[in-house]
This record gives sequence, C-alpha cells and structure tokens, in this order.
Amino acid sequence: MIKAFKLFLAVFAISAFVLPASVFAAEIKSSENLHIPQGETIEGNLYAASNNIIIDGDIAGDLIALAKSITINGRLEGDLIALAQNITVNGEINGNIRAISNTAILSGLVARNVNFIGNNFSVGENAQINWDLLTGALNTDIKGIIKGNVYGNSDTVSLSGKIGKNFNFSNSSHAQRINISPEANINGDLYYNEETEIFIAENANIAGKTEIIKREATNKNQPSRNIWSFIYKVFAILIIGLVLISLGKKHLSELNTLIQEKTGKAFVWGFLASLITPVAVIILIFSIIGIPLALITAILWIILFCLAKIVVALFIGKYLLAKLNKENTSDKNLIFSLIIGVVILYLFFAIPYVGWLLSFLVSSLGLGIILIYLKKINS
Repeated sequence: MIKAFKLFLAVFAISAFVLPASVFAAEIKSSENLHIPQGETIEGNLYAASNNIIIDGDIAGDLIALAKSITINGRLEGDLIALAQNITVNGEINGNIRAISNTAILSGLVARNVNFIGNNFSVGENAQINWDLLTGALNTDIKGIIKGNVYGNSDTVSLSGKIGKNFNFSNSSHAQRINISPEANINGDLYYNEETEIFIAENANIAGKTEIIKREATNKNQPSRNIWSFIYKVFAILIIGLVLISLGKKHLSELNTLIQEKTGKAFVWGFLASLITPVAVIILIFSIIGIPLALITAILWIILFCLAKIVVALFIGKYLLAKLNKENTSDKNLIFSLIIGVVILYLFFAIPYVGWLLSFLVSSLGLGIILIYLKKINS
C-alpha cells in the first residue's frame, strides 16, 4: 500500500518536472472559465488552469488541469491528471485518471486505472473502470463496474457494484467501516484488517476467499501518514495559489521581479518580521486591551507566511521555465510555475531534521518580498 501511494505521489512530481519540456508543444489555456464545446477537438495535450473547466468536446492527448471545478462530458484519448476542488467525469477517458480533489464523481468510462486522493470518491451505477482503482478518499462509494482490483486507504467504503478481481483494504491505516450490499459482486478475494468494522450482506457474491489480515504495528504506518500529510499540504497550497493567480497576475509578476532585485534585503526584513511578530503577539496577549490586536496580528502573520511560500514557489518555477525555454516566459505559464515550484519546495521541506528550517527560511524570504511590495505600493 505504501509503495502504491509513493508511486502515485511520484507520478504527480514527475508530471510537474517534465511539464516544461512538453508544455510548449501542446496547447495551453488559462482563463476564468474554460469551455471546450461539443464538436471541437484539441490536437495533442491540453494544459489548463481555470476556475471552471468544462470539456464537452474531444482531446486527442492528455488533460493536465488545475481548477476549482472540472467537468468532462466529452472524450480524452490520453490521461486526466487533475488538481481541483470538484471533478466530474461523465464522458470517456481512454487513459488513466490521476486526481486529487475534495470530491470526484465518475459516471463514465475509464479505459485504464484510476488513482484518487481526496475526501469523497463515487463510482456511479453506469461507470466502468477497465483496470484497477486505487482510492485514497476518506469516503469511497462504488456502484459501478471495476474490472480489475480495488485497493486503497479509506475511512468508509461502500460497495454495491461489481469487482472483477480482488477487493483489498488489508493494509489500510484508515479503513474503519466497509459495507458490502446484497447487489455487490466480487470475482476475486476479499481482504481487510482485523480492526475494520465490516458488514457483508447475506446475498452478496464473493467468489474467492475472505481473509482478515492482522494490522501492522502503528509505527509501521507512519510512512503512510507522512505521505498523506505531504499530499494534502501540496494540494492546499496549490489551490490557494490558483486563487491568487486568478485574482492578481499583475501583483504576482511584480513580486517575482522584486525577488530578483532585492533578495538580500527581502530576506533580512522577512527574517526580522518572522522573529519579532510572534514576540509582539505574546506581549499583546498579556494586555487585555491588546488581545484583539494580538489575534488579528497572529491571523495576518499566518496568512502572510502561507502566501510567502507561494511567492517563492512561483519564482522558482518561473526561473526553471525560463532556463528550459527562454522564448516562452509569459504570465500565462504562472500555473505551471506554481506546480513546479510548490512540488520542489515541499520535497525539500519534507527532508528530516532540516526541512523545518528550510521552510522557515523560504517563508522569511517570501514575507520580506511581500512587505517590500506593500511598502512600495503605499508610498
């Protein structure tokens, strides 16, 4: 299970790093609302960033997208690689789905595998996955057909559909409740761990064996929890970055220019602010009158620290894009800069013992740039 999630994470990381090499040979679309109408065909891959993406037409390659909402009603010849709040697939995916979102609803056909991480994942009654499903959803509901294996890590799993091979949640550190309804059909084996609460309806069909697997020691599940923590941090910061890009490209571009011109000064200012602000908050807390100001200051400080990482991530991503293709460094590539920069930074932040220090230094640099920019626009 841990290997599977590492592989899934690696796919996203590799996608981010190889993106610059192929993005310029494909079609790039970035707008507040993106719609590919029925009858229109995108030749090759489509890289899209938008608040809402609706695909009613066809894409001859992959769709790599970052958005608040993604709806696929048409046909993809390749893979769907997506980060979004909500994903709905009613059409046909002839490749794989690799997605991270709050909610995903699958009602169409997927020719290969589905890898999903998020809160809720639903396979509708008319949906079909021809290969395997790896689910990292907190809640997984399967009503359709999955011709391969189903395995993953979920708190709640409901099965009323058909599984062509094995149904395996034995290595899950989260699978607490599994409900197998009378309509369910498992053509392979059923595995689950000893601490799972499971209900198997009397009329449910399980062709193979049903086996309870002893849970590994708690400390052996730590790598899985670390991977989950990493994925959710990256996902959260990308969503925030998407909102910032959609609202203020001009400001982000100016911040990117400042970070090149005043790196040293920005780091000093940010470092001092990072040290002084918490002390000031503590002092204000001891004053009854100052408590409201302390709370406001603390909230603003946390927000700015989060934004600071995004500013530095965009700078790193734009810098790498510029090095790889000097002729294509326009602001329309901000979304790809964000993906590259965030993945790189959080991989460094995950380094044991020194990751926290790198995170603090990066945040200090970004915070300093933000403070200099605020001073500039208000002077």
